[in-house]
Amino acid sequence: MGCKAPIGFDINSEFKDEKWLPEGFEGRIKDSGRGLVIHKWAPQVEILSHKSVSAFFSHCGWNSVLEALTRGVPIIGWPLAAEQFYNSKLLEEEIEVCVEVARGMNFEVLKEDMVEKIELVMNETPKGKEMRRKASEVKEIIENAVRNEENFQGSSVKAMDQFLNAALMMRESKLGGSNPKRL
Repeated sequence: MGCKAPIGFDINSEFKDEKWLPEGFEGRIKDSGRGLVIHKWAPQVEILSHKSVSAFFSHCGWNSVLEALTRGVPIIGWPLAAEQFYNSKLLEEEIEVCVEVARGMNFEVLKEDMVEKIELVMNETPKGKEMRRKASEVKEIIENAVRNEENFQGSSVKAMDQFLNAALMMRESKLGGSNPKRL
């Protein structure tokens, strides 16, 4: 689970664990030998790539969504602002790789609600199995989209090539067919 400074606080300022975490939280984590509290930015992609990660608790910002899905990790969502609400809705209702626990900042989440969502995603429930299967499927789709091999170009690679070729052609036409530098 990730945690960062609350909205409205400078994310580059000192981590205020005594203000932002429940009393004694860090000590309990340390004493249990399970989990880790990182005071600076965590290596999210590296963490999501670890084989023991079964779900990602996220605000559903687009970068975090892509990082989770390129690793085949289903999401437990709590969108807080901006496009996160739309991302979470898309992920839950259309792609079926997310389950929402709450929406917005003015929402109280009870321990029981979190436990229910975590168990739904991580245990061998039919919904949990299906979410993990679909997350793996999305991972494969993304991998194919960026694949660039001798006999195969993924859709994202093709699209980037088409974009760059179009930009180059526009540049050449503006310069009157002279020999412009390549992009």
